[in-house]
Amino acid sequence: MPKFLFSIALAAMVLAPAAGHSQMMSASATMYGAGPHGFDGFVGTWSCTNTTPSSMGGPAHTTLTITRTSVPGVLYYRSVGTGFDNAWYNVYVASKKTWQSPFIVSDGSYGTESTMQTGKKIVWVGTAYFADSGKMMPIRDTNTIGMNKYNDLGEVRSGGAWKAQYDVSCSRS
Repeated sequence: MPKFLFSIALAAMVLAPAAGHSQMMSASATMYGAGPHGFDGFVGTWSCTNTTPSSMGGPAHTTLTITRTSVPGVLYYRSVGTGFDNAWYNVYVASKKTWQSPFIVSDGSYGTESTMQTGKKIVWVGTAYFADSGKMMPIRDTNTIGMNKYNDLGEVRSGGAWKAQYDVSCSRS
């Protein structure tokens, strides 16, 4: 979800020294999400475009910054745009081989997602509280990953169907 904002993750799921960066970028796409360094290659600044702007997913244009924390296996993500600020962590839980991603949005929305998937396409699932509606709902983010680009499709389950909330494409700045 805004976890993009990774995975969304997406995201961001969130944000490396040169050695770690080049090692991840040369790894095969099947390595994305694998182990505590599965997203290290995403550390840096990204320019993002959202084709479906929303309060949870952000405006049409955002800047995503992904940084390492002092704790191995934990990345911090922050997506900022006009009237929008979303922050989350991607935390690797080794005992469960799972990524957890709690997030909060500046409008008061919040939630958490998780995934055990690896590869070029990773789906995060969880729940979110939507401040604009006052409802807690199931969410999912589908991250499609490439070397210097990725896409985060964020959806909410409402009325028994998944509905797109945002569709964010990011390129390394």
